[in-house]
Amino acid sequence: MANERQQAGIRTFFLPMTINDSTGNVFCLFSQSQVVEILGPRPIQQIPRSPAYLKGVLHYSDRLLPVISLDDLCNRKQKGGTERYRQLVVIRTGAIDLVTGEPLKAVVTANVRVRIAKLSGQELATAFVEREAPPSLRDSGVLRGFFQRHADSVAVFDLSPVVQGTFEKCLGEPNH
Repeated sequence: MANERQQAGIRTFFLPMTINDSTGNVFCLFSQSQVVEILGPRPIQQIPRSPAYLKGVLHYSDRLLPVISLDDLCNRKQKGGTERYRQLVVIRTGAIDLVTGEPLKAVVTANVRVRIAKLSGQELATAFVEREAPPSLRDSGVLRGFFQRHADSVAVFDLSPVVQGTFEKCLGEPNH
C-alpha cells in the first residue's frame, strides 16, 4: 500500500516567487498536507500601519486569516507596493492554536498561477539538492531550506512565527 502511494506520487504545490537577489526561477514549495484551498481574488481587509508583507486579513470559514506576500517578506529592503495577485493559497502553517488545538492557517498571495505536480517519494528524496540561499531568503527569518531541482530553486518556509505574532520580535524590527 505504501509502495503504491509512493509510485502514485505526492501532490506538491510550487508558488512562483520574485526574489530580487536571485538569478533564475525560485518557487516556494508547499506539501499537499499544507495546502487547504486555492482561491481566486477576494476582498482583503487592509490593516493600517502593518508591515508591507502583511497585506491584511481575509474572512475564511468564519475566521480572519492573515494574508502574507512572500515576495515582500523576502524582499524587505525594497518598499512593498500594492500587489496584484491572481490566486490566494490557504495553508496550514504548522503552528497550533493554544486555545482550540487547531492548526493555525494563513493565506499566501500568488502573482501567477500556482503549479501543481505529483512527485514520487523517490523523486522527493533524490531530485532536490540543498544549496545556499540568496541573502534575502537567508535573512527572511522564515526559511527552513533552499534546494535546487533541475534548473529551478525551491524554498521551504516556516510561517509559524508570522501567524503567532512573534515574527517581528524575532527579527527585532518594528512594524511600519
